[in-house]
Amino acid sequence: MMLRFVRFSAAGLAGFAIQIAVLAALVGWGVHYIAATIMATEAAIIANFFWHDRWTWRDRPAQTAMERWSRLARFNALTGVTSIAGSVLMTAMLVEWMTLPAIAANAISVIALGALNFAGASTLVFRAGAAAIAVLIASSAFASNTLEATLQPRTIRDFGKYVAAVEARSSQQLAKNEPFLEFERYPAAEQARILALLKRGEVHVERAAAARAEAGEITVDGGSINHWRGTVYVPKVTLDQLLKVLQEPQSDKHKQEDVLSSRVVSRDGDSQKVYLRLRRTKFVTVVYDTEYDVDYKRLAPDRALSNSISTKIVEIENAGTPRERALPEGNDHGYMWRLNSYWRYKQLGDGVLVQIESVTLSRDLPAIVGPLIRPIVNSTARESMTRTLQSVRARFAH
Repeated sequence: MMLRFVRFSAAGLAGFAIQIAVLAALVGWGVHYIAATIMATEAAIIANFFWHDRWTWRDRPAQTAMERWSRLARFNALTGVTSIAGSVLMTAMLVEWMTLPAIAANAISVIALGALNFAGASTLVFRAGAAAIAVLIASSAFASNTLEATLQPRTIRDFGKYVAAVEARSSQQLAKNEPFLEFERYPAAEQARILALLKRGEVHVERAAAARAEAGEITVDGGSINHWRGTVYVPKVTLDQLLKVLQEPQSDKHKQEDVLSSRVVSRDGDSQKVYLRLRRTKFVTVVYDTEYDVDYKRLAPDRALSNSISTKIVEIENAGTPRERALPEGNDHGYMWRLNSYWRYKQLGDGVLVQIESVTLSRDLPAIVGPLIRPIVNSTARESMTRTLQSVRARFAH
């Protein structure tokens, strides 16, 4: 069985090369990625069948030409359910949900569906059996998945618990007079390295967690959390000057790439309600109308903090066109349902260190593609954090 699977995989790789080549050519010629995926997958199916017939299952030869053509028909039908329907559905999910390019999305779908294809070919095409029914049932169940995403009460509840843990940890640090910035907890040599990096104008970004004992990404029921922390050094500015500028809408000159427009809706002392129209771009663009409650607090002459808590995030479809419309809040693609940011500011010499800790809630990833897609999602979140920090520094460039 193992040798057969190795042969199946090798033949599959060859077919995959054909599929990607055909897909790339068709997309390059302007064919829509879904139509191109169907045609490229069919080309791979035909090539794979002849390799499997002559090599993978050569110990089960067809007795007649008619039987061979019958096998081809069954193989094409089976793979049509798994590879074409499955590949198209998964490719569409990865393009629409995760904003991956069509070729990368198609590559991931091929890997995820490989084992299903092997079982189906072995039991239904080259040796029919009862397992074929199970294969078809599994394929149908997968194909019935939809692209809809709805924010559930249990997801909101779990996100609230996560945020509460983040805020409790922060309050405890302040109460115990612990190091103000996260990198100040590190060994002296590591602190020096990060500080040198920051003073060169670079940013330091790292994964964060609700509590220091936890590590990596923490999921909630029905959702996924991305939690990052980043630091930048803004030279030749006082803490008072920095806070004054940050409390005003960004000018076009230094507007953050992700922020299309911004305004202060209302003020009450050191508290604000802020509106931002955000644009998140990886390979496709998603636009949001968002609102936040922002509170600033001065802790000492050389340090301050602010919390930005999202109160409304609405995905905008066809933004900037006559067909622009707001999708129902919490009933959209689920790319971003909540976004909380916790800022800390510390005067250092003639500049200010700025640390941002962001917690983003989005829809959960399907189990079949989660391990493959999660690194890409993390990369996107890291890039967004980096751009935010770079924008803060740019606003004070002389």
